[in-house]
Amino acid sequence: MPSAGSPSPPGLGAPRRRAHALELVLDEAGDLDVRQRWARLEDAGVPSLARHAGVTHRPHVTLLSGPRPSGEVLDMAGEGVAQRLPVSLDVAGLGLLGAPGRSTLAELVGAPGWLRAAQEELLGLWPGADPRPWVPHLTLARRLPPASVAVALEALEALEALHDSTPPGPTQRRLVGLRWWDPDQGLVVPLGPAPGAQSASSQ
Repeated sequence: MPSAGSPSPPGLGAPRRRAHALELVLDEAGDLDVRQRWARLEDAGVPSLARHAGVTHRPHVTLLSGPRPSGEVLDMAGEGVAQRLPVSLDVAGLGLLGAPGRSTLAELVGAPGWLRAAQEELLGLWPGADPRPWVPHLTLARRLPPASVAVALEALEALEALHDSTPPGPTQRRLVGLRWWDPDQGLVVPLGPAPGAQSASSQ
């Protein structure tokens, strides 16, 4: 992969294909909470993922992305990840990802060892998949200049003050399903087992 400032690879001017992705989705309560955070950022004048108009778009943790995955990758994802859901992840707090001046504001979550091992196994099976170290997170806003980062943090702090949270913010996110985002077809394919997991709130 070329580093910043290195020559562009051949074909860079050609239209880029959108990446396929394996996405871990939240339970209803977590989904609603993240959407409220998106809305709060918008109210503060910070562009958030609330602006994403796609009907399939929802808060998620990207497990891995890349070119169109093979059947072997999808089968492994279903058996090695989806069938072990639901799982609760600890929230580590807010973080900034990416280059300064174009930062992504995200809620960072900690993944258990088995999930990290499964992600690494999928990476080995998926030619062309994103090889960067996996940082599990929920994206709140993208491409933020420094001034917008400060506004965003203040807005989220104010939201928690309204909820009178102690400690501030959520402490866990519950992942209940895995899906494949297919940009070629513009659809998502559930890999399981979200319907049963969502009803198993006592687990």
